[in-house]
Amino acid sequence: MSHSLPASDNLDPMRDSPHDVAQAARALWHANGAISLNGSMSSHLPSGDRRGRIDVAIGAIEPITPIDVIGVIDAIEILDRASPLTQAASHASPEQFAKSASPFVQSPNAWPEPASPALLSSNRRPLPARHDMNASGADSHASPDESPALASIASANLNEAERLAALRRYEILDTPPEPAFDRIARLASYVLGAPISLVSLIDETRQWFKARQGIETTQTPRSMAFCAHAILSDDVLVVPDARADRRFADNPLVTGEPNIRFYAGAPLRTPEGHRLGTLCVIDRRPRTLDDEKRALLADLSALVVDELELRRVNQVLGDMAMRDGLTGTLNRRAFLMQAERLFANARAQQRRLAVLMLDIDHFKLVNDTWGHAVGDRVIVELTLVLRATLRKGTVIGRLGGEEFAVLLPEADAQRAEQASERLLSAISGASVPGPNGPVRFSASIGVSSLTPDDADFGPLLQRADRALYTRQASWPQPRSGALMPTRD
Repeated sequence: MSHSLPASDNLDPMRDSPHDVAQAARALWHANGAISLNGSMSSHLPSGDRRGRIDVAIGAIEPITPIDVIGVIDAIEILDRASPLTQAASHASPEQFAKSASPFVQSPNAWPEPASPALLSSNRRPLPARHDMNASGADSHASPDESPALASIASANLNEAERLAALRRYEILDTPPEPAFDRIARLASYVLGAPISLVSLIDETRQWFKARQGIETTQTPRSMAFCAHAILSDDVLVVPDARADRRFADNPLVTGEPNIRFYAGAPLRTPEGHRLGTLCVIDRRPRTLDDEKRALLADLSALVVDELELRRVNQVLGDMAMRDGLTGTLNRRAFLMQAERLFANARAQQRRLAVLMLDIDHFKLVNDTWGHAVGDRVIVELTLVLRATLRKGTVIGRLGGEEFAVLLPEADAQRAEQASERLLSAISGASVPGPNGPVRFSASIGVSSLTPDDADFGPLLQRADRALYTRQASWPQPRSGALMPTRD
């Protein structure tokens, strides 16, 4: 569907007053138009019961900030009533007007920078999410005193935060290439006859490529990303000629390498409705994409999402297979695998390594006296003490029953003994609820450290086990009922 664009003299926010802009906006609204105030055609035309929208880009060259048309009109009418502000704005520069209109109308430069560490150049600008408002419920969540434009901005920020949280849950950013995603990228390039294809994920300030075909770079600033526009809708975004599109004509990826002219991107939409990125194809010459090819690209993007879901399920299942069900610590098999890896690294790099073997004293008596439910609580409480006392990231494993092991990288025998003393002190103050009051417990710890004669991890663990047994043997056997619960 084609529309002729109005002459730029008819609607120029650089010259016209806010009142004139309001009149023009109302005219566009009644005509169901979707023209941006900088004179360019919006890629989203109102259909059905969806309300019209204009894109306000006051003095903007980079991606424009979408605001609901009614919110824009409301904001301008508020400015009309505030005569000093309106008079000042009528003679102000675009940047000054954008600041004076805040928070109702913001230029892209007015959006705050992300709080995360800087990953890209200093001129990056995150693209805010675009949101349409339904006629039936546009203001349903806004208070009587709240502007629709403010509600729209708050909703956009909230949804973007949810989208980023969904992206983080997949734990895929900055991971190595994987054949499943590479195959889909190659297939998209072949089927659609495009030299470049990408599985692109839109992070807070960048787009990162999980898979790429025909290009070497692994990421670009989000402010340059065509895909940051594509995730604003569930539809496939097609740009036949980027040089003829005001959104992208000055984009460095268009004016320089890889010299993008044609772009088509299908959003990667999760089952919960979050658009994480796109599967996109790129060409260095202008072209179009028919409906059949658009559907194929959308189908391939759905396959990417299927792979993401499968990958997440496999991670969960793999983690469950490596974890103890009661405590969440590594099980015996996983702990020994991790221990062998750390042992090999310590040997190769001539670094220190120590191991603690820990056992709850007289644990059978705990179970016999208060039952296995209380025994389980004791084991869980011991795990919490270990995690709270040791450094974050310390490898802890439950080798069986009440027996635990701890790996201490970069620790010699002296530091391992100090760690064991801290643990014993913390355990002495721990307790769990029992039938008649708090149940206290104690533990014994054996320590060993890496020696030049150790060829594998086995002897290191055996020495710690023997030291543990020696300490436990020195404890007197408790009388029956000696571990009765004590009251605080």
